[in-house]
Amino acid sequence: MNEEQNHYCVNLIEVNKKQRVTTSQAIYNDQGVLLLAEGADLNEKRAQILLQHKLMKPLEHCIGIASSFDAKQLFALLNKFANDVPGLLAVTDNDDYQKSLRSACLFYEKFPLLQQNLTVLALRAPTIYFQGIFCALAGLAIALKLDLSIKEQQTTFIAGLFHDIGFLYLAPELREKTQGFSSEEWKALQAHPIIAQRFLNYVPDLPKEIGIAIVDHHERIDGTGYPRHIFGDKLTPASQIIAASDNILVNYHRYKDYGIHTHTLLLIALKLSDNIYFEPVYNATLVLLKYTPEPTTHITQSVSIEKLLTHQKMLQKQFEYVKLLAQQLNINSKNPQVRSVNAVMGRLAIAIIRSGILQPEQITWLETFTHGLTPEQHMSLAEVSVMLDQIFDQLVHLKNLMERIVENIPQTESQFKEEAELTLSHIVLNAMTSI
Repeated sequence: MNEEQNHYCVNLIEVNKKQRVTTSQAIYNDQGVLLLAEGADLNEKRAQILLQHKLMKPLEHCIGIASSFDAKQLFALLNKFANDVPGLLAVTDNDDYQKSLRSACLFYEKFPLLQQNLTVLALRAPTIYFQGIFCALAGLAIALKLDLSIKEQQTTFIAGLFHDIGFLYLAPELREKTQGFSSEEWKALQAHPIIAQRFLNYVPDLPKEIGIAIVDHHERIDGTGYPRHIFGDKLTPASQIIAASDNILVNYHRYKDYGIHTHTLLLIALKLSDNIYFEPVYNATLVLLKYTPEPTTHITQSVSIEKLLTHQKMLQKQFEYVKLLAQQLNINSKNPQVRSVNAVMGRLAIAIIRSGILQPEQITWLETFTHGLTPEQHMSLAEVSVMLDQIFDQLVHLKNLMERIVENIPQTESQFKEEAELTLSHIVLNAMTSI
């Protein structure tokens, strides 16, 4: 089997320790030699045999898992999850949403391969599984707010549920890593939407729009996303809805310790990303976030002022190196991706000017804070923390774009390549918050 199938096979070996995995049909190698008969348990010894061969059919098509998630189980699980997240409960606890959710779950049940993969995901990668649950719930809410058709609702729901399924086909250590990626690891990581689409294209009778929505869920309207680096006119509403839902989830994890104030901070974060999604998707997402009940108490904790000052100074320094490298690339590089760098730089400059963040006055203002802060001051510091997080995210995005360009500078332009690599080496972005 190829490397992707090997990783999936290893996941099935582990699943078999908790839920029985059996062959639903005979498994042959690409030469037509029988490897496993129908009805065989996929234990470790038998799986090792499969790992030594290229199979005639993808492994997923030849196995079954006991007690895979059906529509009823999924529907109950989704509602239980929503009940634990105030922002989700605010948009899911109504008859119209519940009717659409039930319909989407019944659509999911038509595809045994989806049930199999979701079960494997739940058992082998619970964090990614719950991210899919969140995006399916939030994505369906946005689709309903946009008054999308039933087919588009189903596409958005399934795409949200399975948008990161590609990680089942990557090395486990890669999906568990959150920072410090090497260049090769980034390339492997950024292939996960392509791998997911490849799997979905093998699911009999599944609409191709779902795979398209998934492969494009990291794309942005200005062409700065991945893996295809395409622009807004080539993107679908479903892919943009999943992108927005995914972004909300990342920031929800960052700020969930703020309790009932979390969604106030999510709104601040979203407003600093208003020009990377389709405008209708952005507006619908903004409206839905406002459905969350207003906080009845004041914020009582904030990040330390010392940490904020450290982050502010670090980002100021890194922003200067990023600007320098952007200038070098604009002058010397003919790579079309420089256009994407300029788009992100423009967006970043707007965010900095609009928020006042990274300005020298900001440091002076932070240094005026003392102990015994008022609730209003706690909220102000929390807002600054959110803004710095968003600047950090955009700088990381810029660095990744620039790395690809610098890597592709031809050796015939050795002096330019050396200068660009030197500047790039100064861009060191350490995580400011845990994601």
